[in-house]
Amino acid sequence: PNIPGDGSVADHQTDDGSDRHVDGESVLQQSFDLNAMVNDFKWPQVFTINLAMDKSLPGDMLATLEMVRSTDLNAIYMRNADLVDPVRNLADGRPYFGGVGVNELNSFYPGSGEGVYVIDNVDEGSNMTFTAQLRKRFGFGLNTSLAYTYLDAKNNLQSTEIASVLFQSQPVQGDPNNPNLGYAQFGMKQRIIASATYTRAWNETMSTNVGMFFEMGEGNQYVYSGGNRYSFTYGGDVNGDGVGGNDLIYIPSSASEINLTNSSDWAALDAFIAQDKYLSKHRGEIAERNGLLNEWFTNLDLRVLQNIGIAGQKFQVSLDILNFGNLINDGWGVRQTANPAALTPLVLDSWNDAGEPVFSFTGPESTFTDDLSEFSRWRLQLGFRYIF
Repeated sequence: PNIPGDGSVADHQTDDGSDRHVDGESVLQQSFDLNAMVNDFKWPQVFTINLAMDKSLPGDMLATLEMVRSTDLNAIYMRNADLVDPVRNLADGRPYFGGVGVNELNSFYPGSGEGVYVIDNVDEGSNMTFTAQLRKRFGFGLNTSLAYTYLDAKNNLQSTEIASVLFQSQPVQGDPNNPNLGYAQFGMKQRIIASATYTRAWNETMSTNVGMFFEMGEGNQYVYSGGNRYSFTYGGDVNGDGVGGNDLIYIPSSASEINLTNSSDWAALDAFIAQDKYLSKHRGEIAERNGLLNEWFTNLDLRVLQNIGIAGQKFQVSLDILNFGNLINDGWGVRQTANPAALTPLVLDSWNDAGEPVFSFTGPESTFTDDLSEFSRWRLQLGFRYIF
């Protein structure tokens, strides 16, 4: 700021940036984002019901049923108040906002991308978890357990991040200022787990414990790079809101429902859709946010624990083999994950005379590929413990 006079607060002024040129070649960038909340904004709240029941069954078996249901009362979503109203709808039904340069109500220069992100409440999200479990203890030292869990969770905002990044990375079917319910990014849809432990006491000071843990799940497990679900999006700004890469694709039923730069791409695109369970089921629709779920996987862990007592001292020696099946056969226990190239299979090339987008198919032949991380490999761990 310029500070004329005696430097008092009353004398402080802010210039208009016109004198900020450096050797006549550059000017200080003045674009910005503005964040705001509606006047009646409420902190997030959920209403949760938890019902559970234990029941003794014949054969000394114990059954457990549990259901947890949560409903959003004041979930958070946001809109960009600087986005213009849609100028028309595209052939697939989604609104079109005019494209970079005309999609902002206010801008430092056309396409500068400032945003006015308004945080508001929505009450449409919910999640439900159901679990059934059987447990049995045998008199000769064997304990067993078997459980099944089902999860269904949807929300209007996919994750947590600063407002501008979250708005721009949110996959949208239509109007980004009115996001649809979509699947939550994390959590396995179905999960089966089984465990068995056997303990054999050799004498008063020595015993052996052998345990096995089996897991089978639809959706894989959360890793550092993201969740268990994925979205199919276009490469490019198809809805013209100034944000590229977050528009969910329309899944064509036939070649007449998509404009391709090279018509020969249709055979490869059609085959790609056919091999994917989600895409083939939703032809003729705009894909859902996080609609693609990771494939089923299996995992078997083995643990052997030896308790040792010598001269009044207690020791434990343990051996853990994670993904034990992969040690037996290198084709077992290998997980699948979505190929990043498969998640953006169509790239916006141009617009035709009717104002409709024209695409190139750039996807691979199949959606999933082997996950080469440590989860697909067997691992061994030795442990020693002195108890005092």
